[in-house]
Amino acid sequence: MKKRVERLRGMYDLLPETYQQQHWMVNRLGAFLARAGYAQVDSPIVESSDLFLASFGQELWQNLYAFRLHHRDLCLRPEYTASICRLYLDHYQQQALPLRFQYAGPIFRYEAPGRSRYRQHMQLGVELFGGNATLADAEILQLACQVLSELGVWQYRLELGHIGVASGFINRVHLDDHAARLLLGLMEQISRSEDGERMAQQRLEMLYPARETALDAVLSDATAQVDTHYITSLLNGMSISFADEDVRREIVERFLWKMGRGEQRRQILHGLEFLRALHAISGSPPLVFDQLRALLSRYELDAEPLLELQQLVAVVEQCGVPSEQIILNLALGRGVRYYTGLVFEIHAQEDDGFDAQLCGGGRYDNLMRTVGSTRDINACGFALGVERLITCMQKQNLPPVDATQALVIPVSTQELSYALHIAQAARTHGIQTEVDVTGHGVAAGLKLANKKYIRLALIVGEDEQRNSTITVRDLMTGEEQIVTLDSLGERMPALDNPL
Repeated sequence: MKKRVERLRGMYDLLPETYQQQHWMVNRLGAFLARAGYAQVDSPIVESSDLFLASFGQELWQNLYAFRLHHRDLCLRPEYTASICRLYLDHYQQQALPLRFQYAGPIFRYEAPGRSRYRQHMQLGVELFGGNATLADAEILQLACQVLSELGVWQYRLELGHIGVASGFINRVHLDDHAARLLLGLMEQISRSEDGERMAQQRLEMLYPARETALDAVLSDATAQVDTHYITSLLNGMSISFADEDVRREIVERFLWKMGRGEQRRQILHGLEFLRALHAISGSPPLVFDQLRALLSRYELDAEPLLELQQLVAVVEQCGVPSEQIILNLALGRGVRYYTGLVFEIHAQEDDGFDAQLCGGGRYDNLMRTVGSTRDINACGFALGVERLITCMQKQNLPPVDATQALVIPVSTQELSYALHIAQAARTHGIQTEVDVTGHGVAAGLKLANKKYIRLALIVGEDEQRNSTITVRDLMTGEEQIVTLDSLGERMPALDNPL
């Protein structure tokens, strides 16, 4: 027997109820965001892989649906932000800023499936290009909260962070690019789980193992005073012969790299200590601001990001978000690499206590240049997971599933044309109508209507066709009446109640 072809793991089929709910939500939020000036756009599902390198980097590339086809490196869209930046560069560079865009569509990530976590899911979001950074951040943060209000979701946790704090630390201790990316990744681990610190330490030990000898430690301590000229002079004073100058140069470079690696390890450990302190004092405003100022002062870091966050907290509180639902978490990293300022997430608990992330976003002023612009452009935005939004909504706030209201039952195949005509007439009056195409007669058609919970049976036979009438049976009340084709819409009973 031929093996059954199954649905791929991490994917799911959209059945009528879920499809209608998603369609309703996308349309409702699309109209809401359009009233705020966000124009609807979309981008291709398949893009060049290079477009997403700035977002995810090589270390997260394994989570993307990347492939090679006809000598081109391609990728299924893992998020929208980079695609919308590319769309702006292709079509809107000559237009005045600010520009506002909204989008909705599927994205793909090859991650471990779990509850409310799929490898393909529907994302809806906005991007705002240009404008004053503080004012634009306030707009998108307010919009994100208003979206939830629009859907009747009031109980949630808004986490606010700012990449500028970690970036300020990285700049002050002069971490190289690799070490800086590692530290931001460790920040994400610490922020995500209670076991994050231990996992971060393990990752650090794997990539930057501790020195094994006292000589290594001494050499590492002297890194700042050692340069290529010094090491070359030292080698010249030794009775060591080299095949050529390239070998000598490689030895010098590797020696200095190892020494620098040890120094980077110490700086990363210093950074981990700082991140632990950041994470430990996360909490609700306003008291947490004083603790954060003291921490930044202790590490001699600029407190400007805190001033920005204070302004944003005031904005969301004016939108009706209670301060106890706002959490300041300056260890929040968001997982992707392009953020430069504000970062935020919105979480809600489902009925059984499961914590679901509904929304995430922030500021990314450097991404436009990374994907091909000749200049940096102020930009910020957020994205929502449509599936998770639906699970957190009250059932009464979701639209009812569209259901068939009437079944036209021809007595015999001779009345099929008339039955199709009646069905078309009923649909013009807003009645969702099917035609019984089984050909089994009236009794079987009535049973079928009952099984499918269809309220009305529109029976048409030879007499009805000759007189341009329809026999209408209400399967909930049992009442039956004969109506003319012209009066069909007026004589239909109220269809609010199902069977």
